[in-house]
Amino acid sequence: MALGLALTAGCTAPPDQSQPNRRGLRPDCTRTITQSDEVRPALDNASPGNTFCFTGDDLIDADLTITRSGTAGSPIRLIADGATVHNVYVSADHVVIEGFTVTGGDGILLEGTGITAQRNTIHDTQRDGIACMPCTDSTIASNTVHHVSTAGIYITGQRITVAGNTVTDTVARDDGDADGMRFFGTGHRITGNTIRDISERGYRAPPHPDCFQTYDHNPSTYDVVISGNTCQNVDAQCLIATDDQPGDNGAPSRAPSITFVDNTCAPNGAQAINLRRWPNVEIRQNKFSGPNLLRAMLIIDGSTGCTVTGNTSAGNGPVVDVDGASRPGFRQSDNSPA
Repeated sequence: MALGLALTAGCTAPPDQSQPNRRGLRPDCTRTITQSDEVRPALDNASPGNTFCFTGDDLIDADLTITRSGTAGSPIRLIADGATVHNVYVSADHVVIEGFTVTGGDGILLEGTGITAQRNTIHDTQRDGIACMPCTDSTIASNTVHHVSTAGIYITGQRITVAGNTVTDTVARDDGDADGMRFFGTGHRITGNTIRDISERGYRAPPHPDCFQTYDHNPSTYDVVISGNTCQNVDAQCLIATDDQPGDNGAPSRAPSITFVDNTCAPNGAQAINLRRWPNVEIRQNKFSGPNLLRAMLIIDGSTGCTVTGNTSAGNGPVVDVDGASRPGFRQSDNSPA
């Protein structure tokens, strides 16, 4: 379909007046898109500063693919009023994805720098709900992710903010796993999210549902802050970090690899936190509970240099269980029970 406006590289076209904006759309749309066959020619000609607005019921089979980049001061914006699409793929820098309902396909897949995905609803996808891999200096905020495959949100890269999202009922496919969030890389800030209701029941080969998971060291994972989150009714753990590959994990010595602070964890597993061969974790001021807790934290197999302070547990067992190989550099204080 021919474009109603000529979008010339390096220019920002005037707002499109050919379609009335529905309630909830921005008033400054460069172009309003209502049909699937309009998507590709519009996005293939996107320029920094363009705002594409998506509305209506005729986009349900649309695959939104954008490879054109905006700039830090003039991102390319793809904005919807809740319109449903099949997939969103971003392989570009400085792009905003906002207000979509994404279902049935691969979810929202992001790769680049300065990407923002916010206020979207993702459900019943064949892959992760939102995957940012790899991304740098990007934001995933205020999204709702329900009944997607493998992980609600998956991040790898540098300095990704994941804030205020809700993830529920992640499911496993092909004898895989089902987690709330998976994180890899450095400088991430994961704050104020809610993850709940992920079950291991009903599978031939049950998954191991965790709210937050990282593993091994490719890429190296350190300087990650996980704070102010809520984890409820997830059938394994609140946080699991394991490194079963031999060799240097690439993290600076004695620098915090993960700072886990001020979270509320009520999973259904034997412990809320499980560290295996994962050193230099700070665990502070968290609240732990759960029907099956044997201990709030299990720190084993050379997870040295960990700090456990100011945490409370409603379980019958100890707050922390540390094996001998993880005792070097271990510190604990002001936990309840002591």
